[in-house]
Amino acid sequence: MTDDIAVEARDSGKVYGQGAGAVTALDGISLTIRKAEFFTLLGPSGCGKTTLLKLIAGFESPTTGQILLDGNDITFDPPNKRPINTVFQSYALFPHLSVAENIGFGLKMLGRPKAEIADTVTRMLALVRLDKMADRKPGQLSGGQQQRVALARALAPAPRVLLLDEPLSALDLQLRKEMQIELKRLQVETGITFIFVTHDQEEALTMSDRIGVMHAGHLLQVGDPRTIYTRPANRFVASFIGESNFLTGTLDGDLLTLDAGPCLTVEHGPDAPKTGKVTAAIRPEQIRITSTTLGDGIPATVTHTVYFGTDTHCLVALNDGTEITVRLQSPASGDVGLRPGSEVTLKFEPGALIVLPEAA
Repeated sequence: MTDDIAVEARDSGKVYGQGAGAVTALDGISLTIRKAEFFTLLGPSGCGKTTLLKLIAGFESPTTGQILLDGNDITFDPPNKRPINTVFQSYALFPHLSVAENIGFGLKMLGRPKAEIADTVTRMLALVRLDKMADRKPGQLSGGQQQRVALARALAPAPRVLLLDEPLSALDLQLRKEMQIELKRLQVETGITFIFVTHDQEEALTMSDRIGVMHAGHLLQVGDPRTIYTRPANRFVASFIGESNFLTGTLDGDLLTLDAGPCLTVEHGPDAPKTGKVTAAIRPEQIRITSTTLGDGIPATVTHTVYFGTDTHCLVALNDGTEITVRLQSPASGDVGLRPGSEVTLKFEPGALIVLPEAA
């Protein structure tokens, strides 16, 4: 156990029910989260990420394994004995209390002196930029402002770890983006370990120091956002984080002969095979497209284009019928000049095509 580890799950499992009706929510998760880190648990609904958060918070006890905080076993400590706070999807603010009173409520319950409470509330209001709204009631605030109050209340007791269970899900798109920036700023300024749960890949990529991708109760990959995106451990990670194209072919070392015909050089993902029938992944933005069919490259036919503003997605079909997406930066006119039926040539960026494990 090193000094920079805040939270550790050791072979932590959670099973609900017994016998034939038992449901495994977590299957032996082992994970370390560093001090002062913004760590995100990412995955689809039902993957076990919120269950793991509950084990850390103390709202649930693991069926197997341990939970440690700063090297100390807290597996069966009640929530009120853990220096950990949680921010939920619902803000859970007291409607009859002012913003300042909501922020100071937890400190009051802890029996802190009035002067300390007043000083802490003032600092928290400044931290979440609500200095001028101390006397307002929650009903007089926007959704984003209410979320800031909930954050300030959770941060006021200076917990060692702050757990955030999809706290931005109730906000509209613009507020979500603003709060993503605010959350990262708050984490950096306070130096508190944040453990954030979301199914939103953009939130995970933009805010996290590291990400743990979960699926069906398993932890599939842990890494920084760039590694998770560019070097996914398996097909699920590649498909869940961003958009990927999947191509099949026959592999011989570093050379992959696609079912569509061309032979390409590939990179190997973790635990990927070196020979035989395989699947390889490539991101849409790592493909170049030209309107000529001359020279080296993969021949394809444009089937559809979709304009997204900053970029245009071009759907093309290879000779064997495989459809892949190419992401192109949109010109000022918004017209990339490619029409359905156009014959084009595709070229892959060096090192962008990655062979993935067949079992994924």
